[in-house]
Amino acid sequence: MIVFDFKNYKNYLKKVLDTKGDARGSRSKLAKVLGCQTGFISQVLNGNTHFSLEHCAGISKYIGHDEEEKHFFMLLCQLDKAGSVELREYYLAQIHKILNERKEIKNRIKVINDLNEVDFITYYSQWYFAAIHVLVSIHAFQTKESISKRLNLNIETTNLVLKFLVEKGLIIEDSGKFSVGQSRIHLDRKSPLISKHHTNWKIEAIKSLEKNNHSDLHYSSVVALSKKDAEKIKEVMLKSLVDIEDILRPSPEEEIYSISMDYFTL
Repeated sequence: MIVFDFKNYKNYLKKVLDTKGDARGSRSKLAKVLGCQTGFISQVLNGNTHFSLEHCAGISKYIGHDEEEKHFFMLLCQLDKAGSVELREYYLAQIHKILNERKEIKNRIKVINDLNEVDFITYYSQWYFAAIHVLVSIHAFQTKESISKRLNLNIETTNLVLKFLVEKGLIIEDSGKFSVGQSRIHLDRKSPLISKHHTNWKIEAIKSLEKNNHSDLHYSSVVALSKKDAEKIKEVMLKSLVDIEDILRPSPEEEIYSISMDYFTL
């Protein structure tokens, strides 16, 4: 749910804090954060009273707004709380200015097709950059809330990664929904970042062992064999990677997996 699509903060919060679907229970969680009763939140959203600005700031943090979203949300809150025509006009002017700026694609999506060294370092610094990049190709995980929940990430981290991926053209945002963009990223096997990339996913593989998910597959073994047969096994594994790639290309995006393979001399 994107805050810039709303002109009234209560209507926005009714959507974000819906009592049905994935958002069910969000009002009681927010009440604990704000230190109030759940009924108070419903009373404000459905009545003539308003949240205090302190409450609004807390709500913004709970939802996981980035700085731009927080600023716009706070303006909406202050607009509804304004006690004079002059004050309402002031906040309306600020709101319209932001919305007009967002109409300019270059301001809304800063696409950079050429990723620099710092961009590569950022992308491969943590596993979740690549995970979110891939995850948005699945229809069920194209909002920041669904991404955050699926990958068990806090909303602030999810926002940070989404903003980076959008700015670099790796994903596209449209009305609060994200999809894969035109820009692509490829890490050469000779890159100094390749070890970091592999390490990120090895750590996640270890975490998956701790979850003891029976649908996961892990295999480890230590064997002694001839150098000739060792090469044969390597060829089998390489051929398997090619066969996997042939399956991957036409496969529809339904779930996200990590593929990892190790075979080395001790």
